[in-house]
Amino acid sequence: MTIYTGYVTIPIDSYDAFKSAVNGNGYNYDNSYGCQCYDLAVEMWWNIGFPQGYPLITNSSAYTMWNLREQNASYGGTQYFDLIYNLADVKRGDMLVYAGTAANPYGHNGLADENYASWHSANPTSYEFPILSQNNGGTPAQQGGSTANIHGYDTRLFLGAFRYKAWTPTPPVPPTPSSIKRGIGKAKFPFVLYANKLRNNR
Repeated sequence: MTIYTGYVTIPIDSYDAFKSAVNGNGYNYDNSYGCQCYDLAVEMWWNIGFPQGYPLITNSSAYTMWNLREQNASYGGTQYFDLIYNLADVKRGDMLVYAGTAANPYGHNGLADENYASWHSANPTSYEFPILSQNNGGTPAQQGGSTANIHGYDTRLFLGAFRYKAWTPTPPVPPTPSSIKRGIGKAKFPFVLYANKLRNNR
Protein backbone atom coordinates (compact mmCIF):
# COMPACT_ATOMS: atom_id res chain seq x y z
CA MET A 1 0.00 0.00 0.00
CA THR A 2 1.21 3.48 -0.93
CA ILE A 3 -0.43 6.82 -0.16
CA TYR A 4 0.12 9.45 -2.86
CA THR A 5 -0.37 13.19 -2.56
CA GLY A 6 -0.69 15.69 -5.38
CA TYR A 7 -1.37 14.80 -9.01
CA VAL A 8 0.07 11.37 -9.88
CA THR A 9 0.66 9.75 -13.28
CA ILE A 10 -1.50 6.62 -13.55
CA PRO A 11 -1.91 4.30 -16.58
CA ILE A 12 -5.15 5.18 -18.35
CA ASP A 13 -4.98 2.83 -21.37
CA SER A 14 -7.88 0.76 -20.06
CA TYR A 15 -10.01 0.31 -16.98
CA ASP A 16 -7.98 -2.78 -16.08
CA ALA A 17 -4.71 -0.84 -16.28
CA PHE A 18 -6.13 1.93 -14.10
CA LYS A 19 -7.60 -0.54 -11.60
CA SER A 20 -4.37 -2.54 -11.38
CA ALA A 21 -2.41 0.63 -10.61
CA VAL A 22 -4.72 2.13 -7.98
CA ASN A 23 -6.34 -0.82 -6.22
CA GLY A 24 -4.96 -1.04 -2.68
CA ASN A 25 -3.26 2.37 -2.85
CA GLY A 26 -4.51 5.74 -1.62
CA TYR A 27 -4.73 9.11 -3.39
CA ASN A 28 -4.98 12.46 -1.63
CA TYR A 29 -4.46 15.05 -4.35
CA ASP A 30 -4.95 18.12 -2.10
CA ASN A 31 -3.20 16.69 0.98
CA SER A 32 -6.28 17.28 3.11
CA TYR A 33 -9.01 15.07 4.61
CA GLY A 34 -7.13 11.95 3.57
CA CYS A 35 -8.14 9.59 0.75
CA GLN A 36 -11.66 10.60 -0.24
CA CYS A 37 -13.67 9.16 -3.13
CA TYR A 38 -13.39 12.45 -5.02
CA ASP A 39 -9.56 12.27 -4.94
CA LEU A 40 -9.61 9.18 -7.16
CA ALA A 41 -11.87 10.93 -9.68
CA VAL A 42 -9.50 13.92 -9.69
CA GLU A 43 -6.57 11.66 -10.54
CA MET A 44 -8.54 10.00 -13.35
CA TRP A 45 -9.67 13.30 -14.91
CA TRP A 46 -6.13 14.72 -14.73
CA ASN A 47 -4.58 11.64 -16.37
CA ILE A 48 -7.18 11.82 -19.15
CA GLY A 49 -6.02 15.34 -19.97
CA PHE A 50 -8.14 17.77 -17.95
CA PRO A 51 -6.36 20.59 -16.09
CA GLN A 52 -6.10 20.63 -12.32
CA GLY A 53 -9.39 21.34 -10.56
CA TYR A 54 -11.58 18.81 -12.38
CA PRO A 55 -14.07 17.25 -11.98
CA LEU A 56 -15.95 20.30 -10.77
CA ILE A 57 -17.97 20.01 -7.57
CA THR A 58 -19.67 22.40 -5.17
CA ASN A 59 -19.85 22.38 -1.36
CA SER A 60 -17.15 19.66 -1.26
CA SER A 61 -19.83 17.16 -2.24
CA ALA A 62 -19.06 14.27 -4.60
CA TYR A 63 -22.66 14.07 -5.82
CA THR A 64 -22.38 17.54 -7.39
CA MET A 65 -20.06 16.03 -10.02
CA TRP A 66 -23.31 14.97 -11.64
CA ASN A 67 -24.99 18.36 -11.19
CA LEU A 68 -22.08 19.81 -13.20
CA ARG A 69 -21.97 16.89 -15.63
CA GLU A 70 -21.82 18.91 -18.84
CA GLN A 71 -18.69 20.78 -17.74
CA ASN A 72 -17.19 17.59 -16.31
CA ALA A 73 -17.74 15.65 -19.55
CA SER A 74 -15.77 18.04 -21.73
CA TYR A 75 -12.83 20.38 -21.67
CA GLY A 76 -11.82 23.02 -24.21
CA GLY A 77 -14.64 22.01 -26.53
CA THR A 78 -13.49 18.36 -26.59
CA GLN A 79 -15.92 15.73 -25.31
CA TYR A 80 -14.18 13.04 -23.25
CA PHE A 81 -17.18 11.30 -21.69
CA ASP A 82 -20.59 10.01 -22.65
CA LEU A 83 -23.20 10.67 -19.98
CA ILE A 84 -25.10 7.59 -18.79
CA TYR A 85 -28.50 8.30 -17.28
CA ASN A 86 -29.85 4.77 -16.73
CA LEU A 87 -28.40 2.29 -14.27
CA ALA A 88 -29.29 -0.58 -16.61
CA ASP A 89 -26.90 0.88 -19.21
CA VAL A 90 -23.86 1.04 -16.90
CA LYS A 91 -20.77 -0.75 -18.22
CA ARG A 92 -17.55 -1.80 -16.53
CA GLY A 93 -15.26 1.22 -16.13
CA ASP A 94 -18.04 3.84 -15.97
CA MET A 95 -17.62 6.42 -13.20
CA LEU A 96 -20.83 6.24 -11.16
CA VAL A 97 -22.07 9.14 -9.04
CA TYR A 98 -24.34 8.59 -6.04
CA ALA A 99 -26.65 10.89 -4.08
CA GLY A 100 -26.03 11.85 -0.49
CA THR A 101 -27.92 10.52 2.52
CA ALA A 102 -28.57 11.80 6.03
CA ALA A 103 -25.58 9.76 7.19
CA ASN A 104 -23.40 10.87 4.26
CA PRO A 105 -24.65 14.16 2.77
CA TYR A 106 -21.62 14.38 0.44
CA GLY A 107 -22.57 11.46 -1.80
CA HIS A 108 -20.07 9.08 -3.35
CA ASN A 109 -18.44 8.13 -6.65
CA GLY A 110 -16.61 5.09 -7.99
CA LEU A 111 -15.89 3.01 -11.10
CA ALA A 112 -18.18 0.14 -12.07
CA ASP A 113 -16.30 -3.14 -11.76
CA GLU A 114 -18.89 -5.10 -13.78
CA ASN A 115 -21.55 -4.52 -16.41
CA TYR A 116 -24.69 -3.75 -14.44
CA ALA A 117 -27.01 -5.84 -16.64
CA SER A 118 -25.06 -9.11 -16.25
CA TRP A 119 -24.36 -8.45 -12.55
CA HIS A 120 -28.03 -7.77 -11.85
CA SER A 121 -29.09 -10.94 -13.67
CA ALA A 122 -26.90 -12.92 -11.27
CA ASN A 123 -27.91 -10.83 -8.21
CA PRO A 124 -31.54 -9.78 -8.80
CA THR A 125 -32.31 -9.00 -5.15
CA SER A 126 -29.08 -7.14 -4.27
CA TYR A 127 -28.46 -3.38 -4.28
CA GLU A 128 -24.74 -3.66 -3.55
CA PHE A 129 -23.24 -3.18 -7.01
CA PRO A 130 -19.41 -3.61 -7.02
CA ILE A 131 -17.39 -0.44 -7.63
CA LEU A 132 -13.76 0.64 -7.32
CA SER A 133 -13.49 3.66 -5.04
CA GLN A 134 -11.86 5.21 -1.99
CA ASN A 135 -13.25 6.03 1.45
CA ASN A 136 -15.50 2.98 1.67
CA GLY A 137 -13.80 -0.15 2.93
CA GLY A 138 -10.11 -0.38 2.14
CA THR A 139 -7.27 0.41 4.54
CA PRO A 140 -7.79 3.54 6.66
CA ALA A 141 -5.46 6.38 5.68
CA GLN A 142 -3.62 8.42 8.30
CA GLN A 143 -5.28 11.74 7.46
CA GLY A 144 -8.70 10.16 6.95
CA GLY A 145 -10.63 8.20 4.35
CA SER A 146 -9.31 4.89 3.06
CA THR A 147 -7.49 3.30 0.14
CA ALA A 148 -8.97 2.20 -3.18
CA ASN A 149 -10.76 -1.14 -3.14
CA ILE A 150 -13.67 -3.03 -4.70
CA HIS A 151 -16.82 -2.86 -2.59
CA GLY A 152 -20.59 -2.83 -2.98
CA TYR A 153 -22.55 0.42 -3.06
CA ASP A 154 -26.30 1.01 -2.95
CA THR A 155 -27.69 1.32 -6.48
CA ARG A 156 -30.80 3.11 -5.15
CA LEU A 157 -28.61 6.21 -4.73
CA PHE A 158 -27.44 6.18 -8.38
CA LEU A 159 -27.60 9.60 -10.08
CA GLY A 160 -25.71 8.97 -13.32
CA ALA A 161 -22.35 7.96 -14.74
CA PHE A 162 -19.49 9.19 -16.91
CA ARG A 163 -18.26 6.78 -19.61
CA TYR A 164 -14.72 7.55 -20.74
CA LYS A 165 -14.87 7.22 -24.54
CA ALA A 166 -11.35 5.82 -24.94
CA TRP A 167 -12.40 2.77 -22.89
CA THR A 168 -15.39 2.06 -25.16
CA PRO A 169 -14.40 -0.27 -28.03
CA THR A 170 -15.65 0.74 -31.46
CA PRO A 171 -17.82 -2.07 -32.89
CA PRO A 172 -16.72 -3.44 -36.28
CA VAL A 173 -18.59 -2.03 -39.26
CA PRO A 174 -20.61 -4.79 -40.97
CA PRO A 175 -20.22 -5.08 -44.76
CA THR A 176 -22.87 -3.33 -46.82
CA PRO A 177 -25.15 -5.42 -49.08
CA SER A 178 -23.61 -3.82 -52.18
CA SER A 179 -20.08 -4.85 -51.17
CA ILE A 180 -21.28 -8.39 -50.46
CA LYS A 181 -22.84 -8.58 -53.94
CA ARG A 182 -19.66 -7.37 -55.60
CA GLY A 183 -17.67 -10.00 -53.74
CA ILE A 184 -19.96 -12.79 -54.85
CA GLY A 185 -19.93 -11.57 -58.47
CA LYS A 186 -16.15 -11.53 -58.61
CA ALA A 187 -15.88 -14.99 -57.12
CA LYS A 188 -18.28 -16.49 -59.67
CA PHE A 189 -17.03 -14.64 -62.74
CA PRO A 190 -14.26 -17.10 -63.83
CA PHE A 191 -16.64 -20.04 -63.37
CA VAL A 192 -19.24 -18.41 -65.62
CA LEU A 193 -16.63 -17.93 -68.39
CA TYR A 194 -15.53 -21.55 -68.10
CA ALA A 195 -19.14 -22.84 -68.23
CA ASN A 196 -19.83 -20.75 -71.34
CA LYS A 197 -16.71 -22.13 -73.00
CA LEU A 198 -17.80 -25.71 -72.34
CA ARG A 199 -21.23 -25.04 -73.83
CA ASN A 200 -19.74 -23.42 -76.96
CA ASN A 201 -17.42 -26.42 -77.56
CA ARG A 202 -20.28 -28.96 -77.62
